[in-house]
Amino acid sequence: MRQPRATRHHPLLSPPAIVGAFILVAGLGLVIFRSGGQAFSPGELSAVSATGNEAGGFANHAAFGEDCLACHAPFSGIEAERCIACHTEIALQRRAQRGLHGHVAEQPCAGCHQEHEGADVDLLAQSLNQFSAASHATFFPLDGAHTALACEDCHANNQFAGTPQTCHGCHAEPAVHAGQFGTNCTHCHTTAGWEDPRLRLHAFPLDHGMLGQLQCETCHTTAYTDFTCTACHEPGFELRAAELIEEE
Repeated sequence: MRQPRATRHHPLLSPPAIVGAFILVAGLGLVIFRSGGQAFSPGELSAVSATGNEAGGFANHAAFGEDCLACHAPFSGIEAERCIACHTEIALQRRAQRGLHGHVAEQPCAGCHQEHEGADVDLLAQSLNQFSAASHATFFPLDGAHTALACEDCHANNQFAGTPQTCHGCHAEPAVHAGQFGTNCTHCHTTAGWEDPRLRLHAFPLDHGMLGQLQCETCHTTAYTDFTCTACHEPGFELRAAELIEEE
């Protein structure tokens, strides 16, 4: 009488293979549990702090490098809500619609601040390299001679809030006309440069009726910001001029 043949299992389903797989999975789970996800980390977090201020009790991102859940949500990636839980000043800007983050189009934080690229990466400098002229125009258009400026020419020591947006806020008034024209430089100058200024805006017709274009000093006898009609005309002259025009 023939003995029944023993059932043969596929090598991957054999008891030794199953036990080995279980040990591997358990070991991998233990490594993940002990490392907090570091086994899957693509690189070190930045240890640079551009402002020198703490956020959420941490001096920089590297300080919580072993806590992946500080930024990453399971199965969904980086969440902005987890970022602004530490960066509370950004949350305030967004709610009040002020400052940089309150004006630029809302987008994932990782769109500008890309982590895991090394401990010496400056995330602020990294994001500025991606800040376009169109984004800057939300606050101040960079045209003319301003297009050649570096960020630090206007934003010293990484200070961005409160940067002057007027000509006289950045440029000293030239001595050649100091105190004579006021501080609205756009009357004569454009962002193309200070050279070759031309009067572009004037509150009074420059041809002065039928007299043709007069010299500036005709009306501005002391300073170009001061003028008076009665320096040349007697009080009430405008009424008499109207009567003469009617008689003609």
